[in-house]
Amino acid sequence: MSKRRLAATTMRSLGVLRALEMFHSKPGILVVNHHRVGDPVSTRFDRDVFSATADAFDRQLKYFKRYFPVVSGEELEDLVSGRTPLRRMHVAITFDDGYRNDYVTSFQVLKANDCTAAFFLVPEYVGTRTIPWWDEIAYLVRNSPHPHITLTIPAPLTVTLDRDREPAIRAVLRHYKRADNTRGDRLLAELREQARCELPPVGRRFITWEEAREMRDAGMTIGSHTQTHGILGQMPPQTQKWELAESRKNIEANIGGEVRSLAYPVGIRGAFDETTEQIARSLGYKMCFSFYGGVNTPSHMQPTNLLRMATSRDDLLFRAETVFLSRFGRLPY
Repeated sequence: MSKRRLAATTMRSLGVLRALEMFHSKPGILVVNHHRVGDPVSTRFDRDVFSATADAFDRQLKYFKRYFPVVSGEELEDLVSGRTPLRRMHVAITFDDGYRNDYVTSFQVLKANDCTAAFFLVPEYVGTRTIPWWDEIAYLVRNSPHPHITLTIPAPLTVTLDRDREPAIRAVLRHYKRADNTRGDRLLAELREQARCELPPVGRRFITWEEAREMRDAGMTIGSHTQTHGILGQMPPQTQKWELAESRKNIEANIGGEVRSLAYPVGIRGAFDETTEQIARSLGYKMCFSFYGGVNTPSHMQPTNLLRMATSRDDLLFRAETVFLSRFGRLPY
């Protein structure tokens, strides 16, 4: 048992979690981010983008609705801007990338729970069979017949391909996300050469514009995740501006509505910078989301860097982490 789960189990046994749930939460906005809802074992690609099964996501929504107002769109923007005072903790739910099962599964669970969420789309992916870079990396590393892979771009890296390939996949993905990796295309070409395996045929993997419009009409927010899902922190300012402006233009043209929010691809520190934030602000984005954890409080509310967290796949850890973040703004471990 991990230390995190041991701590959560102890707090539940002692009644600490239940006692804390009875107290009012601190004012703030807890933004939860997902990529895909479903069974990670079933995919041939990156399993780490699955944050919950459909049943677990349903339980999470029911838990959030029991203890917090769940907000999105203009209601969320009013809280972020200060037009609506924050008097308690609110929850916002977001999805990055626009995978097809965002429509097939997540959207249906949201509707069943009378919840709204924001979906950040990549126009270059919409309606396509694209296997994006993170999924390609996962597939190549998992299926390579070789005992190890050595990369030289942007710096030397050798990973050993044991029976469990997940640590190697995580290592290569971290390598790709490095701030100095300005030639992701060259890194992928080198990985393909090293892995020596072919990508499989796939069906449509991302939602269509028609599905996006249906989701918008049902109350979901549609935002930008850049035009190509490149990592903005690896790009010069003019390329960043094109990514943000082009994606907004294309999404607005296809859904027939204004786009006011942006999720930075990858979203960790180094995946965007102050220049990125300035560009986003100048283009009219009102809310921009990172992805390295934390809670947005009245004293720490940055509209161009709204903090988001991932939810645990473990129900008990999800409950414990939500309780502590909403009451104390941090985790106990």
